[in-house]
Amino acid sequence: MEDFALTGATWFWLFVPMPILIILSIITLFTERRE
Repeated sequence: MEDFALTGATWFWLFVPMPILIILSIITLFTERRE
């Protein structure tokens, strides 16, 4: 059970930052284009 929790946290931290980075990059691109 401990191994499952560990892998779950690892997958969580591997996949969660991806959409955040993508959204941030898109926002920065749009803001730069406007200016």
